[in-house]
Amino acid sequence: MLKIKNIILIALCLLGHPIIFGQCQQYNLNISYDKQAMHVTPELSHNGAFTYKGIWYTDSIAVDQKKYTRNTSPAYKCLIIKYNNSGDVVAQIDLILPFPITNPNLRLDPSNGGLAYALTAHNQIYKINNSLSVDATNKSVIGIVRIDSNLSSLQFVKIGETTNKQRIWQGENDIYCTKTGATMLMIVDKPVYLNNGDSIKPSSVIDVYSLQLDNKFNVTKKNLLAQNSSNVRTYGMLNTPIGFYYFIKYSANITVPSTKQTYSNALRKLLPGSGFDGYDFLVIKEVNNRVESSYTIGCPSTVEPIGMASRLFYANERFYFPHNNAGQSMYDNKMRQFLTSKPERNALAIFDTAFRLTNLKAFDDKSEYTSVRTGFFASSPNEFTLTASTDSAFTFNGSSYTPQKKANPTFMNVIYSVKGDSIYYKWSQQTENYMCFFSDLSGQSATFNLYPYPGKVVTSVNNMTLKKPLYKEHFWITKICLPDLRSQDIETTLPRCYPNPLTQGVLQVDATQPIQSIVVMTMQGQVVFEQSPNAAKTAIDLKYLPVGNYLVKTQLTNQSNTQKIIVQN
Repeated sequence: MLKIKNIILIALCLLGHPIIFGQCQQYNLNISYDKQAMHVTPELSHNGAFTYKGIWYTDSIAVDQKKYTRNTSPAYKCLIIKYNNSGDVVAQIDLILPFPITNPNLRLDPSNGGLAYALTAHNQIYKINNSLSVDATNKSVIGIVRIDSNLSSLQFVKIGETTNKQRIWQGENDIYCTKTGATMLMIVDKPVYLNNGDSIKPSSVIDVYSLQLDNKFNVTKKNLLAQNSSNVRTYGMLNTPIGFYYFIKYSANITVPSTKQTYSNALRKLLPGSGFDGYDFLVIKEVNNRVESSYTIGCPSTVEPIGMASRLFYANERFYFPHNNAGQSMYDNKMRQFLTSKPERNALAIFDTAFRLTNLKAFDDKSEYTSVRTGFFASSPNEFTLTASTDSAFTFNGSSYTPQKKANPTFMNVIYSVKGDSIYYKWSQQTENYMCFFSDLSGQSATFNLYPYPGKVVTSVNNMTLKKPLYKEHFWITKICLPDLRSQDIETTLPRCYPNPLTQGVLQVDATQPIQSIVVMTMQGQVVFEQSPNAAKTAIDLKYLPVGNYLVKTQLTNQSNTQKIIVQN
């Protein structure tokens, strides 16, 4: 048996943490397949009791040596498994679902504890499994595959359809479910007749709509989001405490009718009349199902999101955007330019709530194209964790990280704590013979997808004997127990803003090094105060500010931080 180093606990012990196993249960599931697994979803957990995973594959598949293949489709096979906190598979379903190209698509359905998937079929009888088919003969049909919490009952709800063999975009629609209904994002280039008797007849080359659905997925409202672009792709939806956001990628001019704004991509802005196209992101914000504002993120050259858990992450009044920057520049909504240190590097971009770019951090490795992947995991209400995963050396935030040099290949995860605009190194761990990608991380446990390197054998991890695969190609879903990761206090390195709430008008700001600048903004990003104290401690008079919530951004020599204050003058 190979002796594999503990993948995380050794690193934590070196930091002086005791090994505490608490209420967590460790487990490992083996997923094996005959030829190829094309896509694995992040964990989809319902009420912390059960977890779902969707796995797209091409041939035959097994979990813990038990075959689950139920269909003979040459493509688009999707096995969905449900397992409990002990790692026992309690249900499974094998379906024929299109491979999700640009958005997560397989979504939790809180109304029944199950799952939902947006499906478009054209001019065929689309067989989802042996018991359910979609008749799209001589038309396109758009709808939702609804799966109950036991993965035993399957339903297809038609949202809309075309006529006269007209084909509309496939693989770009998405859905976000709540306990009382859902929001669906739909790209339309042909007339679509909805299930409530209404219709959508596009007035431009491509129209982008949001549909509000009730708990039975009947359309209750339609809303035109964007139009007048010839090439768009959806990149998902994000629900936050301050609004509901749509993210749409476009390569030509695009118009948002509700805000009466037309956007052109960054290269068109910089080189008018050149005919070059960039690939920017349009961000549309809804509040109470009404479009309130829109923004763009300028990306001259192709920029693709790479985040593992989520392509876009919201916390601390910030939007965090992990991406592959194939160019060198990035522009915020005000066309302010930010540069990574080298072209063709993955990076983390941080935007405020007005989508002004507040920070751009690149992951620089020694190759021509970086292989660092990133993921986000919430760890407390005002802090979350950023992971960087790679088997090559890289530099980030001024520090270098190098996998161990051994005869066996070594994979490395570096874990950072993120608060506001600031990123702090927390700890790291390395593994031999297998790659280790986080799919969940909390103060009590960590869950990984573990992939062996070609030709390498892995038999145990964290003193657990790994379950044997049925097929040669395989990976494990492994959960291990951890000490409380939040016990490593980093608060003392942050500037302190007090009193908060502010009742007397004077805010004290204390730091461990000279403060280069202080900026106070409204929650919408409007600057209401700015100062350059060049001192470690200062007091600022905010008596004139109306009652409400504000953001205080402090810039130090090597870090910036943004905190929320409440003014009650």
